[in-house]
Parts: sequence; structure tokens; C-alpha cells
Amino acid sequence: DDGPYSKGSKDSGGMEAALVSRRQSIPEEFRGVTIVELIKKEGSTLGLTISGGTDKDGKPRVSNLRPGGLAARSDQLNVGDYIKSVNGINLTKLRHDEIISLLKNVGERVVLEVEYELPPAVPESSAGIIPKTIEVSLYKEGNSFGFVLRGGAHEDWHKSRPLVLTYVRPGGPADREGSLKIGDRLLSVDGIPLHSMTHADALNILRQCSQEALFQIEYDVTIMDTVANASGPLLVEIAKTPGSTLGITLTTAMHRNKQVIVIDKIKPASVVDRCGALHVGDHILSIDGTSTEHCSLLEATQLLAATSENVKLEILPVHQSRLPLKPPETVKVQKSDHHHCWDPCVNYCHTHHPGHCKTPTWNQTSGQDYCKSLVAANFSSPTMNVQGFPCQNSNTLPRSSHPMSPRTTMLRRRQKKKEHKSSLSLASSTVGPGGQIVHTETTEVVLRGDPLNGFGLQLQGGIFATETLSSPPLVRFIEPDSPAERCGLLQVGDRVLSINGIATEDGTMEEANQLLRDAALTNKVVLEIEFDVAESVIPSSGTFHVKLPKKRGVELGITIS
Repeated sequence: DDGPYSKGSKDSGGMEAALVSRRQSIPEEFRGVTIVELIKKEGSTLGLTISGGTDKDGKPRVSNLRPGGLAARSDQLNVGDYIKSVNGINLTKLRHDEIISLLKNVGERVVLEVEYELPPAVPESSAGIIPKTIEVSLYKEGNSFGFVLRGGAHEDWHKSRPLVLTYVRPGGPADREGSLKIGDRLLSVDGIPLHSMTHADALNILRQCSQEALFQIEYDVTIMDTVANASGPLLVEIAKTPGSTLGITLTTAMHRNKQVIVIDKIKPASVVDRCGALHVGDHILSIDGTSTEHCSLLEATQLLAATSENVKLEILPVHQSRLPLKPPETVKVQKSDHHHCWDPCVNYCHTHHPGHCKTPTWNQTSGQDYCKSLVAANFSSPTMNVQGFPCQNSNTLPRSSHPMSPRTTMLRRRQKKKEHKSSLSLASSTVGPGGQIVHTETTEVVLRGDPLNGFGLQLQGGIFATETLSSPPLVRFIEPDSPAERCGLLQVGDRVLSINGIATEDGTMEEANQLLRDAALTNKVVLEIEFDVAESVIPSSGTFHVKLPKKRGVELGITIS
């Protein structure tokens, strides 16, 4: 039961000790004080559970607020707050049972002196975050707008904080409106700026507001580098609070003579706006695993409305819907929460507040709403010459103007291969169309198949099957559970340089397919494959979680010693 902001301690060793002392009190430099006045009706309770006392572990603190109870609806208390005094009676020397009976018999006007942990100061590095503002109109209920506010200006500037929402009460006005989230900053109410106000003054202004008030709120939007640099579809997982909406409206658009579902509008401050992974114009390829390929707009909208707390959307980001579709092979890299002794981040990363970690991409926005963006694993995206734009796939070797014989091409390739073995310097790297730095490597893949089903590999290249290929054919599709998939070494977009030792480059597409069919009759084929290797998706220091997609029966390709 840490306070509203569960903070780690300064050093991982003293973790336990810090927690125990934190349970006793809040360090002076993080301590805020507020006065809470509750008026209870005859015979009703406060709806407040308090733990602690001289005979118990730690100082008196709020351990539970009964939902719907008086204390919870006051929107002035958080679980974890310390109660210093009740109606002027100091609680420090009282036992637990004395505190309980005091609260029971206190009369109808209850004044609590409350100590709370100040919200974190503005994060040092906000590289991965852009603040945005929004105006929200809320109606008062009881005497409150349904959120707990903490922070504010203070004569000791070390303790000055923005006015931060530390809790949004489920079912209250702010929650029903849906825009406000824990961690948002309140900038003004009805045009009155609050930035230089103390906590008490700000609360007074909120009390004096009319029934309807206009709030100006600042919230954080994560900058998703992974989305900007991605090539091909991404799988975006969004966790939202139950019952809340994502905040996107869909529409249809034409893409390559096919109707596709795209994002039409994104509601400001909604879960989707904050997570920074989705943009207007992105194609939605699937919703929770259901493909939208044949969906009408109404069906897609219904699917979106029916999503649960964890929504998985497969999207093609708007900046690259020009590129061909790729399967959503995803690799996920996230900063690890576990501090290890070898982790250089520990020195300056003593809280779990997103801004403190120096790897800005993996930011969690707020409590329950966060968004993981998954980077497509096959980073370079070969573009086909089909629609008459020049081929962007610069990774296949530079072409000289005169045609080459198979001999010289293979020679070129061999040299290229050697280069890679000796060093993977950036000199041999190119930038894939997704902006990802990649280098190419070649490997030999042996597949065993049968004449009936072949190897499960579909190739693509050239516009007509009968023209001579100017670059090696690409793997267009890998059939599920086929030898090509089970070998675990092939991905869509790989270039097939040779089939059973015969170079594909100077033949036609038809000949390449014939070579595969002939090989299937002998139940075995040897392919030489050129593939792209991403230089690195991982920041250079720290401990990371890497999540790889794994298909049943397909090896990952690592041995552990």
C-alpha cells in the first residue's frame, strides 16, 4: 500500500528500509499538507478506514475509502494519505482503537489535517513526451467535479508543483466526461489561471465555481519513435480502463482500388491521443485479431466499440501506406523494471516515473492507460515496381547499366559475403525505406517438401512472368505450417538469389517457379537467401525485456550456454 505514487527508493539496496520509513512518514521535501472538512449526517459514517496508531505498524493513514461513501465523494482524500489530526486533536500519540472511537464520536463536522506525498516534480527529460492542452467543461455534483487535486505553489520553491490530478473518481463527472486522467495538470478554471496558486486557494476557487465550469488541462502525449520509423504494419496494444472509449472515429478510403478502414478523427486527450501511436489516416488492418479486410464501416465501428480493456489493433501507419503490406511479425523491446547491479540506469533512475528513465520511447502515460507500440521485425520494406514507381529497395545490390552475366553477379555476391564476415561496419549498411538502418546478409536454407504440397513458398518479382528479372525475386508469402515456415529462417521480403545453385536473377519469374516445382519432385531444395538485419533497435545501455513472436514448432534460433 504505497502512496498514490508508488516510488522506488534512491538505491535498490535500501529498498526495504526506505519502504518501512516511508510507512512511518513522508520525507519533508515530498510532504504536502491539506485541510479536509467533511460534514456527516446523523447516523451515517465517513466511509473511511484508517490503519496505524502507536500500537500498530506506522502512523495513522487512510487505508481504504468506501466507494460511494462520504470521504470518497468529497474528492479530497487519497488512499495512503496520513491523518495528522481530527478536529484539532493530534493523533500521533493515540492507539488504533482510540483513533477509531474518536472518528466515530466526533460529531457532524469533521476537520482532518492531512499529509500527502507531493506529485513528482516535472520529469527531467521530457524527450519522449509532448504536453498538449485541452478545454473540458464539467458539471459539479455535490460540491465536487469528481477528481482529487494535489500540488500547487508553495513558499518553499522546492515544494512547488503543478496542480496535478491524483485520482479520478469512477462514475463522477470527470470520469463520465472521459478526457481527464491521473497525472494531468490543471492550468485554469473558468479563465482564472492557477499556476501561482497554493493548493488551498485552488480548492477554494473550485468550491466557488458555478454548476458548470470550464477547465483548461495539460496532458502528455507520448512520442512514438517506433511508429515514425516503422516499415510495414504494426501491432498496437492499448490498455484502457473498463468502460472508457478509445476516442477514434473510423471512415473508409480507397487504397490500391480496395476499400480500407482508416482513422478519421482522434478525440483530444483520449486514450489513443495520449498514447501517440495512432494518427488520422492510419489504416486499421485488424481489431482484436479480426481482419477488417471485408468489413463494412458499421461492422468495424461495432468491433471497436466491443473491445475489452486490452485492445490490439493492427495498423499500417499513414506515412507508409504507400509501401506494400507485410505480415505483422513483431518484436517488442521494453525497459526492464528490475534494477540489476550492472545496470547503469540505476544511478539516476530511482523512481518509476516515466520521465526519469533516459530511454524516452517506452513511456507509460498514466496508471491504467498505456500503449505499447510494437516494431515490425522485418524492417526494410521492399517496394515493388508494380505501379511504376522506381524500386525503393536499395538493399539489393547497386546495378550497373550493362546487363551482368550470372558469373559476375555471383562473384559480386561472394565479395559482399566476405565483407560481412570480416566486419559489420556501417559502411556496408543501407537505409531501408522505413528509415531503419539495415545491412544485408546471405545464408543457405535447405527445405524438405513433397511433390504434392511443395515447400509452402510463394515468390514475386517482375511485372510479367516471362520477362527477365532485374533483381532477385522476393518471398511474397509463406504458407502456415509449411516446411518454409517451420524452418524458421525465411521471412516475407527476403530475396531468393539462387535455387539449387542456379542464380534466379537472370532468369524469368516463370523459370524460378519451375525450379521450385522441379525441386519438390526430389523432396529437397537448397536456396540462397539474402535478408536484411536491423543494426539495432535497443538503446545502448540498461536491462531490457525483448518479446519475440513465436510460432508453434518454429525455433527462435538461439542456443544458450
